[in-house]
Amino acid sequence: MKNLNKYTTSIILAGLLTLSQTGCKKFLELSPLDNRVEQNFYKTEKDANEALNSVYDALQWHTNAGGGGFSPDPMMADIASDDAYAGGASRSDSPDMIQIDQQKILTTNSLTRVYWGNHYTGIYRANLLLQKLPNIPMADAAKAKIAAECKFLRAFFYFDLAKWFGNIPLILTPQQPGEYCTEQAAPSATFNQIAKDLVEAIPVLDKSDLRTSKAHATRWSAQGLLGRVYLFYKGVYNGELQAGSVAVNGSYVLTQLQDLINNSGHDLLGNYADNFTKANEFSKESVWEISYSNDNPWFDWNYIQGGEGNMQPQMEGPRVSGDPVYTTGWSFAPVTQQLYNAYEANDPRRDATILNTATDLTGTLTTGYQHTGFFSKKYTTTADYRPTSGQTELNWGNNYRSIRFSDVLLMAAELDVVTGGSQAQNYLTRVRARVGLGSKPATLANIYQERRAELALEGIRYWDLLRQGLAVANAAITIQGQRGPGYVGDQVDFNVTFNQSTRGLFPIPQSERDLCPVLKPNF
Repeated sequence: MKNLNKYTTSIILAGLLTLSQTGCKKFLELSPLDNRVEQNFYKTEKDANEALNSVYDALQWHTNAGGGGFSPDPMMADIASDDAYAGGASRSDSPDMIQIDQQKILTTNSLTRVYWGNHYTGIYRANLLLQKLPNIPMADAAKAKIAAECKFLRAFFYFDLAKWFGNIPLILTPQQPGEYCTEQAAPSATFNQIAKDLVEAIPVLDKSDLRTSKAHATRWSAQGLLGRVYLFYKGVYNGELQAGSVAVNGSYVLTQLQDLINNSGHDLLGNYADNFTKANEFSKESVWEISYSNDNPWFDWNYIQGGEGNMQPQMEGPRVSGDPVYTTGWSFAPVTQQLYNAYEANDPRRDATILNTATDLTGTLTTGYQHTGFFSKKYTTTADYRPTSGQTELNWGNNYRSIRFSDVLLMAAELDVVTGGSQAQNYLTRVRARVGLGSKPATLANIYQERRAELALEGIRYWDLLRQGLAVANAAITIQGQRGPGYVGDQVDFNVTFNQSTRGLFPIPQSERDLCPVLKPNF
């Protein structure tokens, strides 16, 4: 098992907490494989912390032992949206990614299967530790904090699954033989459980920044995630959440976000582009961040999740050689002309977000499929993150900034508008002033537009469209007969029609339905 992150060194064997029997070669010399099994584990506080590390570990995975390609969540969401195409080397490079781009996703899509399996692995690990934790001798405060982190992580995994799949099995305890096949829960039950986990975690988690917590979830991380969960559920399902005995409505969530804004110490960085530099990992703007590193160089293409690298930069990097800044990537997720045009003319966030191959590259560029002339500059193969050892493609250490403080300000602005508050204008103006833009009225339309410019290519746009309704998503994502000046390829490759019949969801993987016949199609 790889380290949790670049700050944590505790190790737990790969076979210990999952059904997989695969071990990690690089740690074989540390202890015999048969000395640590479930029967003699979960005995000490050290065991509990190592088990917690294994839950965090699943956050990093973009593939799994079953194979099937790479599925970085932010990149898949951008490709599903109107901000990026599938890309890659050719039409045959990644048919499963093209299915996501074209809104024609088959039940046999390997990327959705990998995504499902990885997230349920994280949930299983969280459930197992929560079950074992009461019987581990340790201080009550330390035990409560581990439980709170498990609940935050379980909420994070379930939110990802519920966004993509809708009706999913809601599993809250480790399953025993005969229980492995679980019927799907209604989305309301899943989202209420997500809210309950977060509401219970918030008062227990540390009031610290991510550098102090060493990349562990904080109170502020949970409050930020609760805001995102509520806004998505309210928009897509037009309902309120019930976290046990706590009614989670707009006013409640706004209070949580305002606590974060006023008391966390988080703030905007002075320079927008600094958010995505290595020096500013876990910065004051980062409320929740998923850690990757090259600290334990990895070589094994057959067990990619054994390393700690982020596959997204490799996938999104341009196919360029001889460039002093960018190492050659695989040219997935080329950015659309629509996103480029969405920025105000004097908005510096466009140049900080979009890599323009005409002006940003000095090497030799090879154009790939659906080439537009634009790529992501936020998650790419920049020299700042270039791996120094190991297999280059497997060791990019670009952390994913999952929730930034600017996002929190804009979520609070949105909730303030709908609940009749008085701070929405201040929050919106604060985000715009950071990049030298003048004030605009704090209307919902302006807040959504600001979110697109501020959070572009961070895996958020797709969900913002869906929560505004299928008609809005259809109007934005459906693109026919349009192309930008840098586009290379046949027009048919750039035509996309949003499939409203799927409601923007992934289908339940056929492999899961074959194993568990009670799983029903989700659209």
